Amino acid sequence: MILKNKFLLINTLILLISNIFPNSCLSQETINNKINQPINSETNLKVITNSFPPLVIIDQEKYTGFSIELWDAIASELNIDYTIKRKNNVQELIDGVMAGEADVAIAGISMTSEREKIIDFSHPIFESGLKILVSGKQASPFVVFLRSFFSPILWNTMGFLVIVTIICAHLMWFLERKKNSEMFPQKYFKGIWESFWWSIVTLVTVGYGDKTPITFGGRLLATLWMFTGILLISYFTASVSSDLTLHRIQANIHSYHDLRDKKVGTLANTTSANFLQMIGAEVITYNSIHKAYSALKNQEIRAIVYDAPVLMYYAKQDTKYNLQVVGHVFEPQDYAIVLQLNSIYRQPINEAILTLKENGTYNEIYQKWFGN
Repeated sequence: MILKNKFLLINTLILLISNIFPNSCLSQETINNKINQPINSETNLKVITNSFPPLVIIDQEKYTGFSIELWDAIASELNIDYTIKRKNNVQELIDGVMAGEADVAIAGISMTSEREKIIDFSHPIFESGLKILVSGKQASPFVVFLRSFFSPILWNTMGFLVIVTIICAHLMWFLERKKNSEMFPQKYFKGIWESFWWSIVTLVTVGYGDKTPITFGGRLLATLWMFTGILLISYFTASVSSDLTLHRIQANIHSYHDLRDKKVGTLANTTSANFLQMIGAEVITYNSIHKAYSALKNQEIRAIVYDAPVLMYYAKQDTKYNLQVVGHVFEPQDYAIVLQLNSIYRQPINEAILTLKENGTYNEIYQKWFGN
């Protein structure tokens, strides 16, 4: 009888608890079901993006670009459907995912520790960094000549060529001085001078023919020097041409070190804005890259600092305003797909990204948009 009463008491308590907290039990069950919900052919993800050429190109609601094609391949790999909507900038993408308006955001979104605190990232999908875009009128040929003549690149390259030529001259003199003393005298200074002359005319492919090696070692060295000369002259020409192109723009900005205290445009709430503040530039922020370009063309700002692929794309497309991307890539960063914290889609998307990289699909898409 006592056991029966205890059993009835326990059942009564269980019923009371279930009646008092029905929503808690239900909500926990719902959360568990959502977390364990698998991706299948009926899954339809909500995707948001923003214009970010050449990763995302939007033309009258038609979406193309590297990131869009990559996402198409991911969706195909997972056998899912999706709908896509446009936003104005990266901050709106992050806010949209956080608010549950979208499951996924994809464009050119940099992975940062601050963003990682409020959203989840997929595996990296693109390696990038920042570059500088300037615009200016063409400098006069005389100014270009003066700038290039005093350029460290010119003198460093010429110094390297002279040193290599002197080394070759010593080797040739050492190999030829005994059996070919008429052309390469045994006396050091006279012999080195004649050998240096031979090295110079051979390097620039003039080759007067007044001096020729006769020993096996000398001829072998001459052959190697001819091929080396082609590479060295090509390198010298490329370096000087690049430097001349840089100095044609009267912007006086050649690297991010030149941006201090200058008006520089970029997009608000981006890694480029943070970097510009750190180096002491006068940062002017815009809501879209198009507004920043307009400001640069109207000479309201001296330069734009932003993600390298975007600036290079626009500089190539718009030649009217003499846009020029200068300097090397700095502040390297990775782009990734943005998801909600603890998203159930993160693991499947990561697996799809790795699969596409392993089977060559990622490489095909990359080469289509950026070449080798």
